[in-house]
Amino acid sequence: MELVGVDPTYVPVGRKRRSVLAIYARFQGESIHRAIYLEQLAVSDLADKLAQRLEMPTGPVVEVVRRTKKGVTVKVDDSVVMQLDDEQDMEV
Repeated sequence: MELVGVDPTYVPVGRKRRSVLAIYARFQGESIHRAIYLEQLAVSDLADKLAQRLEMPTGPVVEVVRRTKKGVTVKVDDSVVMQLDDEQDMEV
């Protein structure tokens, strides 16, 4: 079998990293949610992606906290990020 019309110099371009978790975040003062795609199930990746969406430098993010519907404030660590549901919506 012989392939015709194939460029022998073609080098396929690798895909970008695939996300492992999608979160839909609605920021204060906005009426719509924005998609945030995490490449790692880590609080550092979550903080970086949130900072990017908020157009702020990532350096000042000291910690991430989550407030539950019952009003409990929880410090977010990697294990909390691992427990988030894919395509979960949240307010930031």
